[in-house]
Amino acid sequence: MDTFIDKLAQKRNAQEMIRANSAAEAAKMAQMQNQLKAYDEVMQEIRRVNLKTSENVESVQKVLSECMEKLDTLEAEKKDAENVEQELAAVKALLEERISQSEDFMHKENVKVYRNVQAAFTEELTKQTEQAKAVKGGGTPLWLSIVILVGVIADIAVTLIPFILQLTNSKPF
Repeated sequence: MDTFIDKLAQKRNAQEMIRANSAAEAAKMAQMQNQLKAYDEVMQEIRRVNLKTSENVESVQKVLSECMEKLDTLEAEKKDAENVEQELAAVKALLEERISQSEDFMHKENVKVYRNVQAAFTEELTKQTEQAKAVKGGGTPLWLSIVILVGVIADIAVTLIPFILQLTNSKPF
């Protein structure tokens, strides 16, 4: 009976070992299944991140293309601004030339008016001198000569001021 008990004990130990091995394999299998599930979840997360990345790439490309368009527009505006500056410089030079020409013209006209006034004054003085010689003892009183001279100067000023204002495009007051 001892043998039987020994055999039974051995059988029982063998069965327990088989059961223990089966349980260990089942636990290992469960652990591997859990690990597989975790790997699947990580792969799904990687796919989601990959999709978001591809969406972000499209957004970044769109923003970059908009930035390039804006840069092109700014460069075109800069070129336009440079052209405007060149045109303004040309207009400024032309205006300076025209101002110089108008100053020269005004100077020439002023000289003409001065000479005309001088000639008219000399002529009037000569006439008055001849009249004074013709009239004995009389002559033109000094105050009358001064009044005539002031009148001639006032006439010249009244004639010249509107002409000068017209040339300089100025408005009085």
